[in-house]
Amino acid sequence: MAVNQGEDTVQLIKDAVDIAEIIGEHVSLKRAGTNLKGLCPFHSEKTPSFTVNPDRKTYHCFGCGEGGDVFSFMMNFHRLSFVEALKELARKYQIPLPEKPLNPQELEKAQKREALQSANEKAAELFHQLLLSDPTAQKAREYLGKRGIPEEITTEFRLGFAPDSWNFLVNTLPKQNITIEAAKEAGLIVPREKSGFYDRFRNRVMFPIIGLTGRVVAFGGRILDDGQPKYMNSPESPVFDKSRTLFGLYQNREYIRQAKNCLVVEGNFDLLSLAVHGVRNVVAPLGTALTQAHVRSLKGYTDEVILLFDGDQAGLKAAMRSVPLFLSEQVTARIAVLPEAHDPDTFVREFGREGLHTHLKNAMPLPEFVFDKLVAQHGSSVAGKAKIVAELQELIKAIGDQHLQRTLFVSHFAKRLDLTPQQLLAGVILPQSTTTQAAKPIAQGKGEAQLPMKQRQLLEFLVAYPEYLPAFLEAGLEEIIMNQFGLAILHLLKRQPDLAGGPEQLLELATGPERAFISRLLISTPSHAEEMREQMAREMLRWLSSTSLKAKKERLMKQIREAQHARNEQLLMELMTQKIQMDEALHS
Repeated sequence: MAVNQGEDTVQLIKDAVDIAEIIGEHVSLKRAGTNLKGLCPFHSEKTPSFTVNPDRKTYHCFGCGEGGDVFSFMMNFHRLSFVEALKELARKYQIPLPEKPLNPQELEKAQKREALQSANEKAAELFHQLLLSDPTAQKAREYLGKRGIPEEITTEFRLGFAPDSWNFLVNTLPKQNITIEAAKEAGLIVPREKSGFYDRFRNRVMFPIIGLTGRVVAFGGRILDDGQPKYMNSPESPVFDKSRTLFGLYQNREYIRQAKNCLVVEGNFDLLSLAVHGVRNVVAPLGTALTQAHVRSLKGYTDEVILLFDGDQAGLKAAMRSVPLFLSEQVTARIAVLPEAHDPDTFVREFGREGLHTHLKNAMPLPEFVFDKLVAQHGSSVAGKAKIVAELQELIKAIGDQHLQRTLFVSHFAKRLDLTPQQLLAGVILPQSTTTQAAKPIAQGKGEAQLPMKQRQLLEFLVAYPEYLPAFLEAGLEEIIMNQFGLAILHLLKRQPDLAGGPEQLLELATGPERAFISRLLISTPSHAEEMREQMAREMLRWLSSTSLKAKKERLMKQIREAQHARNEQLLMELMTQKIQMDEALHS
């Protein structure tokens, strides 16, 4: 039987559920008129733009565009399917769910997933019991003891032991009502060349990999002798996708939410050792580089990710690969490189929790770290810069069609290389938009398309960071904005009741075509560290001051020509005096 997902069932639960209560378990909400506001759990922000309407039972973030009803929130925040969200809300509010018969295809799919999860759960139970009490697991218990893993961590993470046997699971699982076919599909056993099966995991400490529903979806295993491979993971299956799964996320998710940042380490034992020392806001990828799906999985839990990597060449490459992932997902990322000969396990054992926290305070913004490493590697000669540009171009291409991120990235690092943005961009071919209609960026309006690029960049920056508006106006912003669309944006910026109120209030003020411009920026604008934001503002203000003076001079020269033509000697003398003062300002 399956849960009846008909309109009556869905509406019954929606009527019974208090959306403010559900969201309030994870977001601190404060009353704002008839609504409630808080910091968005789906993107990093300092000013609340996440709004809940209890009467309409909906939510919307004016910063990132996320919105929907209580089912949407459960699915996006907890990474649940619709049916799982339905069941969880029904359980929480003690609402009995009607059931309906499954069609043959649904029944087959549901039975297969259940069989795989049951096989993994039973294997985890068998491995765990062996580790706790079986004499053959003594070597595994001693190994965990040497690694400093106590029994409480062993129990919480359900660690186990796969015996040095070719047929332990082959013989045992059928007695536990687990079919050979399910064990094979889950990757627990492997077909022999001629006939029969053998155990995939042998003589290994076992790490159950738990999905966000709390059930075991796969395993990782560490060999106890000199055999190869040292670490082995389950193959992918209908219940396990390693590019979307992070070890420890299920056990550590509440700690990550509380800390508002998440450490990413490379190994399972690194994570466990940190847990032993009270550092619980940690996850580890499963033998693969970080993927976009990994970063997306973390967005619902944290404001910031800190990569805790070794400082070797492999660590640099891993950091470079991850830069566009964080930029495109608009997740703030820093990197803390460990001293030579240390990994997170050895570092926390030697320096403890406080030593690690001290080290993390010096974590660098990820793009800055990559740039500094490239400079150290290639030098600042002409040939060195050419190599740095070539590597940065690969990152720029990988950022994709995130216009503002790309613009800010290029502007910042061109300045550091003493190049123009055009020189850094030379040879970069931006990726084509995907062919599906839903994935295409919002088309620019006619007025927006006629807005000069530099003026667009200034306005984009001010939409993202409106607190800089007074400085930009003082530097002459109004002298250079002539396009009607640009003037409409500038008018909105000046109408804001509170410059510290965040960019979301602009969306509430906008009514014309500029609303789409602002909405798109609010969705795509990354959160930059204060130091980088200040540097970008200084660069833009220098350009703005110079350009506005030149614009004033052009208008002044026109007035001078008109005064000469009219033979107005007094006005001409006044205008020439202004021109001399302006020339001095331009050359100062």
